[in-house]
Amino acid sequence: MHLRLLCALPLVLAAPFAAPLAHASSPDAWEEFRADVEKRCLAGLPETLGTPNVFVEPTGTQSFGLAAIEGLSPESKSQITYLCVYDKQKRTVEVSPPIAAEFLHVVRESEREAAAAERAKTGDDKTVDEAGQE
Repeated sequence: MHLRLLCALPLVLAAPFAAPLAHASSPDAWEEFRADVEKRCLAGLPETLGTPNVFVEPTGTQSFGLAAIEGLSPESKSQITYLCVYDKQKRTVEVSPPIAAEFLHVVRESEREAAAAERAKTGDDKTVDEAGQE
């Protein structure tokens, strides 16, 4: 009897953690989530950026959606990036102060793919930034 209880105990303890996995979102639900993050983050900006590019992390964390919004600031006439945190339960956002391009570079998918292709071609598997730091 005690052996059965000991064998079942891990299943009982794991059950609360398995529920979120059983209710995983569909691809359509994730697409709606990303669209909502983008819409709310753009609306939360303190200024309207010229030709903004919004990069939404596909699923975020357990509690938050994450996005980077890059564009031309009409005030400073320079390229800036805002970071946006979306509360999944409250559906509200908080936006960082603007970050100048010299302090943050958002890597586009095309840049990432080009860098991966170059590493594959040269056999270099190290990631080194422009300053030579890994």
